[in-house]
Amino acid sequence: MTQHLSDSNEKSDNGKTGNKFGRGIEFREGTPIQLLKYNEKSENGKFGQIILIQEALDILRKIREPLAIISVVGSFRRGKSWFANVLHGRHDGFDLGARVEGCTRGIYMWSPPFKLKSKQSNGKIIQKRIIVLDSEGIDDPGQDENWATKLFILCLVISSTFIYNVHGIVSRDDIGKLHLMTDLSKFIQEPDNGDFLPRLVILLRDFTFENPGNFKDYFLKQMNNINSKAAKAISDFFCDFDVYG
Repeated sequence: MTQHLSDSNEKSDNGKTGNKFGRGIEFREGTPIQLLKYNEKSENGKFGQIILIQEALDILRKIREPLAIISVVGSFRRGKSWFANVLHGRHDGFDLGARVEGCTRGIYMWSPPFKLKSKQSNGKIIQKRIIVLDSEGIDDPGQDENWATKLFILCLVISSTFIYNVHGIVSRDDIGKLHLMTDLSKFIQEPDNGDFLPRLVILLRDFTFENPGNFKDYFLKQMNNINSKAAKAISDFFCDFDVYG
């Protein structure tokens, strides 16, 4: 990761318009489609409904390779969709929007999921399908508070890599959200075939202060200064996490 993130565009090697920050990432053909949406007004009038979109389900059911899911989560209007586009080597795709209000509603996935070869610990090369999810921003003033919590936890349990997008420095609010996530996850039943926890990546966007050298150490120090109890819970909860700025 570089110290500063740029929105500048450039041509990739294959002539496609890509994203400067995504240099070295292959340009991915395709388009985002909605995976799920939330209806606040359900039939019983008490709880909202999470509605899965059939088109996305049909695509997922056709996948036969091992699947890895990368979700990008964080506050609204903080560049989550832009970074999700970067992961596809491009500046367009997921809607960026020019309004003050958040433009992503529910969860969108990239279609088609792209293929990636990876080397296992035993040296064997396998091919995976990678799905990048762009989620609705949390903290949107017009958002149902219960839905924001459900969205956060939902992205956590379905992800292989959970990218938490932070604008600038780490705040008390950011630590609080991650701490809440560790508390709520205690009520989730773990699968019989292994852990459900993803790899956590903290992405510090537009970090304009002096480079701390090691962003993970900086993040841990900030957490301890803000809330030592939360810092311990997050560190214990995520045995594998990285921080980039």
